[in-house]
Amino acid sequence: MTAPTTRFDALLLPGMDRAVGHARRWLRDVLGREHPCLDDAALCMSELLTNALRYTESGRAGQIRVEVTYSARTVRIEVIDDGRAATTPHVAEAGELDVTGRGLRIVASIARDWGTELRGKGRAVWFEL
Repeated sequence: MTAPTTRFDALLLPGMDRAVGHARRWLRDVLGREHPCLDDAALCMSELLTNALRYTESGRAGQIRVEVTYSARTVRIEVIDDGRAATTPHVAEAGELDVTGRGLRIVASIARDWGTELRGKGRAVWFEL
C-alpha cells in the first residue's frame, strides 16, 4: 500500500472583502468537491481571511497569501497577512449579542490543531484538519 500523496498550492489575494469568496471557490477547485475536509476547511479559512482583512495591514490596501498542503485525508491551511495587527491572534470571549469575535473560537472547535507564527513583517495563522 502506498502513502497518500501530499500536494501544495498557494494563492495571493488583494486585501478586499470579496477575496474571501474568491478563496473559497479556489479551495473547492484545489481540494475537489468530494474532499472530506472541504466544508470545514472552507469555513475555517474564511474566518482567518476575515480576521486578516479586519485586523491587519492586509485589509488596508495590502495582500493575503493562502497556502494549502493537503492529501486525500488531511488539510493544512495557512493564512499569511501583511502585519501590524494590534494584538496577537487569540480566542476571544464574545458576548451573546456580539456580532464579531467568534472566528478563532470556530477554528479552534473544528480544527485538529491551530496556531500562529511570525512570517517576515506579518503573521501566519494556520489550522490542520
